[in-house]
Amino acid sequence: MLRNRDGQVRVLEAFLASTLVFSALLVTVPIRTAVENSRDRETLYVIGLNMLIELDREGELGNLVAKNDWSTLSKRLSTLLPLGVAYNLTVYNEDMGIVNNSPISGGGTLVNNVLSIQYLLAERISCQFYVIRLQLSWMK
Repeated sequence: MLRNRDGQVRVLEAFLASTLVFSALLVTVPIRTAVENSRDRETLYVIGLNMLIELDREGELGNLVAKNDWSTLSKRLSTLLPLGVAYNLTVYNEDMGIVNNSPISGGGTLVNNVLSIQYLLAERISCQFYVIRLQLSWMK
């Protein structure tokens, strides 16, 4: 009779151990995913901000905005951004009115986890200020 109880205790012990292992695995997966998502957002932010700074270095971004040359601006953005990144860019004037009359986007549709970067642009010839809002997202 004692042998039967030892077997039942061993089965119960194995069941509790396997439950503990599986629950530990279930808890660690969301933590790892959250860390990866925050790294993805940081990477997108660095890529987007560096791209805007590079375009504005020689005044090219200000010239394109002043000339309302949205197609060339879209081509420049598509060239500078890596594959797999979707973007949408909106240009606002000093009164926060939208300047671009056509959408400046590319790379596909923006999905969840959209990162928004705001950049203050001072156009050098006419000394006008613009707010550039760049939205970036990894395509899935």
